[in-house]
Amino acid sequence: MDSDPVMFSSFHTIYRLTTTFTDLKSFGVGLARIFKNSFETEKTTIILKTTQSQKYFKVTFQGSQKTVKKGGKSILTRVEKDILSQQDELISDRRLIYPFTFIKTLGGIYIKREKGQKKFTPYEKRWFYSLCEEISLSLKIFVLYKEQQKLILNYIKSISDFLSRHVPTSRLHTKHTFRILKAMEKEMSLSKAEMKSLEFAAMLHDAGKINIPPKLLKKEKPLTAEEFQLISKHPQEGIALIKDLESLKPVMPIILSHHERYDGKGYPYGLKKDKIPLGARILAVIDSFDAMHFGRPYKKRRSLDFVREELKKQKGKQFDPKIVDALLKILKRKSVREFLEKQK
Repeated sequence: MDSDPVMFSSFHTIYRLTTTFTDLKSFGVGLARIFKNSFETEKTTIILKTTQSQKYFKVTFQGSQKTVKKGGKSILTRVEKDILSQQDELISDRRLIYPFTFIKTLGGIYIKREKGQKKFTPYEKRWFYSLCEEISLSLKIFVLYKEQQKLILNYIKSISDFLSRHVPTSRLHTKHTFRILKAMEKEMSLSKAEMKSLEFAAMLHDAGKINIPPKLLKKEKPLTAEEFQLISKHPQEGIALIKDLESLKPVMPIILSHHERYDGKGYPYGLKKDKIPLGARILAVIDSFDAMHFGRPYKKRRSLDFVREELKKQKGKQFDPKIVDALLKILKRKSVREFLEKQK
């Protein structure tokens, strides 16, 4: 068992798992499998506390069986509760226990060999301890990342709420339009990262209008060249509000380009077709749908049939034809039409 290649392989595998995992469940399953295979244990249990209060993921490999549970402390055995309550590792001949802590307990690991199996060697005990330290650090980073995400989300909601009060044209009808966005996610096979960026962009896309006089935003008559120039700066102004937030970097191209047109006649840069980021092309269609169907303070709402015809007219002109086709397909669904009609 004293095999350096196996040891280095386990460190590398944990590192790779740490740099790619996005949820605690998959992380826990991966960790448990690594320890089971590396240490040839009869039983391996990983417990990870979720970001929700007093909720846990528990992954257990026992023999050839794997179980995964999520819930409160009721899913934990007495021994497992003891592991989470202690601050120090427990190292014995056939049991190795390590609690993951960072200010508070983040989880723990328990590996066990039966009496018929050989004892853990001093080498394996040091190896176990080193792996657990690496995992503990990964969980600390994950917790800090989640805390940062909460702060960012609160920041976005604060800006969005402020805009909805002071710039009535800035915010999509979130509950209703986000249902359409979720349908678009499936229809266009968008990744979770692309969807999250779209959701944030939908709340912040017109944030740059905050410094534009409300009378100008509500103007129904054609804009003068000077007025249009002022309004056309709002994508860049919106970027200025979030440019220092690293986690919102994927959102910036969407905000910057959501007024570009598929035919190249949009602003601020006159981008054309696939030169426009996909998220911006999607948001352009969704934003127009929202404005037409739900209306604006100065513009009456339109029927779904009217909206569909307008979208068709703008295929290949203002909008990406593939995105329009995806939305039209969604709007044909009876459940979607009934949901939208109820929002009058």
